[in-house]
Amino acid sequence: MLVKTVSIILTLITLCRGVVLNIEKYFMTCDRNAVEVNECLVDAIQDAIHVLTDGIKDFEIPSIDPLHQKEMRLEYKNNQIRAKMRMNEIFITGLSTSTVRDVRLKADEDKFHIEVDMKTPNMVVTGRYDGGGSYSTLKLSANGLFNISMDDLDYTWKIDGKPEIINGFTHVRVTSFYMRPDISKMKTLLTNENPESKDLTALAVQITNENWRLLYKELLPFAQTNWNQIGTELSNKIFLKVPYDVLF
Repeated sequence: MLVKTVSIILTLITLCRGVVLNIEKYFMTCDRNAVEVNECLVDAIQDAIHVLTDGIKDFEIPSIDPLHQKEMRLEYKNNQIRAKMRMNEIFITGLSTSTVRDVRLKADEDKFHIEVDMKTPNMVVTGRYDGGGSYSTLKLSANGLFNISMDDLDYTWKIDGKPEIINGFTHVRVTSFYMRPDISKMKTLLTNENPESKDLTALAVQITNENWRLLYKELLPFAQTNWNQIGTELSNKIFLKVPYDVLF
């Protein structure tokens, strides 16, 4: 505990872009060598989700509920089905209602791994889209608003990183952020501002909602790539600014 206390004091006098970052002002910290570290992290991460809901300016972390993403592109091919879509002004709501169920930490001197079991009752993704697709000889072009709602998300964050020296302090650089949610229901809504394809869009939405399990499975790899990018970026906003010995 003495080493951890000294590390916290040193962090308090470390400047990051002119701002003194006091980790304990925002987050609970846990000793990675303590027997009850996993139990401590359950409470710490649950508290962090609440704190991060509105974002933290000092860490340059935006609000996580809603979480804003400027753009995402998707290209899908399966047999005779072809689709391209560009989504922008994306907002994801619901993360702040999540419950942390369990945590497993493996923090060594040369590598870092943590697993966080999560449960989220509902998550909604909204934004604008434009794109097109085809099925055999049938072609569709559409643009408008989208709304995707998912219920009972059950998932595990798997976060990996490695130590890195920054300004004389050992930090952890997160290298991957993995999750694969199981869900009980998904519903998609689309508007279409292209009058020539409104009927086809309505039919596509109907088919999508009737076969959501298959569609979710097919599109999950694209979503996981996106989650990895977002999760890694947000994690490093904390991990690269606060020394390893202070966080854990």
